Amino acid sequence: MRKTNSGNWIAPQAEVASSVRIDPFVYIGPDVEIGSDTVIGSNVTIAGKTKIGVRVRIGPGTAIGCEGFGYEQREGKYRHLPHTGRVVIEDDVEIGANVTIARAKEGRETRIGQGTKIDCLVHVAHNVIIGRDCIIVAQTGIAGSVIIGDRVILAGQVGVKDHVRIGDDAVIYAKSAVFRSVPAGAHYSGIPARPHDQALRFWARMWRKFGRKQ
Repeated sequence: MRKTNSGNWIAPQAEVASSVRIDPFVYIGPDVEIGSDTVIGSNVTIAGKTKIGVRVRIGPGTAIGCEGFGYEQREGKYRHLPHTGRVVIEDDVEIGANVTIARAKEGRETRIGQGTKIDCLVHVAHNVIIGRDCIIVAQTGIAGSVIIGDRVILAGQVGVKDHVRIGDDAVIYAKSAVFRSVPAGAHYSGIPARPHDQALRFWARMWRKFGRKQ
């Protein structure tokens, strides 16, 4: 491990392209690969075995490759499950400030597809696969082993249950909770999330029935 004049700690086994810009107080772990023209904000942690493509932008305070949240119950107590996989960030991805992207379990990958843009304060759990050119807006939480297609939009404060699939070009509106898989091209909203036109009709009926009494 070597410390730079800017307070960065970079493992000797890390491969960082010469054109990468690293702001102060960044940690880069062993066996990390970072491609050319990438920009890493201050106080970022990039844990071991993470692979980052070219022209990636990472905001301040973000943690990539951190230990995932996985437990099993034994004799009435929760025991932590090891996460031995890695994170792969493809080319032209932009990640905001204070984002967490957990590494995968059991030798698998957590992957963020090319061109995807992730806003601040987003959590991506272990084994999640996000496709290309997606938009993930602030305070969204994506649970483990979710698969998200290409060009998907998750608006602010969306929650996605583990093992759910969201098809290409789907849109999930703000403050929705996705408990079931969403087909390609669909627009969903609400808690639980349902097709947006159904959600609008539901709330219209609720307003007609109860709104005037308030």
